[in-house]
Amino acid sequence: MDEEPNQDASEGGTLEGTPGNTGTQVNGNVYQQPMSYAPLKSQVPKVFGAFMMIYGVIFGLFGIIGLFSVGMTISDYEEVGISISGLQTAWFYISAISGGVLVHAAITFGGYETYNYKRRGVMIGLGAIGLGLVFDFGDSLVVGGIVEQFLDIQGEGELEGLGALISGFGVVMSIVCAAVCGLLVAIPLLASGNDLE
Repeated sequence: MDEEPNQDASEGGTLEGTPGNTGTQVNGNVYQQPMSYAPLKSQVPKVFGAFMMIYGVIFGLFGIIGLFSVGMTISDYEEVGISISGLQTAWFYISAISGGVLVHAAITFGGYETYNYKRRGVMIGLGAIGLGLVFDFGDSLVVGGIVEQFLDIQGEGELEGLGALISGFGVVMSIVCAAVCGLLVAIPLLASGNDLE
């Protein structure tokens, strides 16, 4: 009888071993390391910084127009018979330059800094709003005095105290507007203060 020779294991059609094991060399594949991602910065400072810049530019242009119309306003008051003192005239110009132009320029710059994730941009914006509030108080008092003088010229004795009422209303509205604007300017600091430098 003929005996069949033993078949080699490699001829059996099966593979043995560990696939992918190339020996003892160190694998330099960086993708096997855990990935760490840098935290994304919030977009809130960019949005509110852009709003501050738009607001500052638009109302700054109105402030420049208002600066050129101060002389006409004073002459209109004098035509009606209201005497404007030198102090009131100086206040009109100071308020138009500082409150109308410089405050809005500071808000625009604060918006630019906030847009670039700078904490000082929020502080500049809040300081500009505070300075604008001071000028609004002064404007309310001057307008109240002018209204009182106008009522005296017209002989409206029954409306005594209307100028003080208008001044008080102007002061209250200035406080409310400054509080709302201050809150809007401070939102980037409140919402994403950790992202600001």
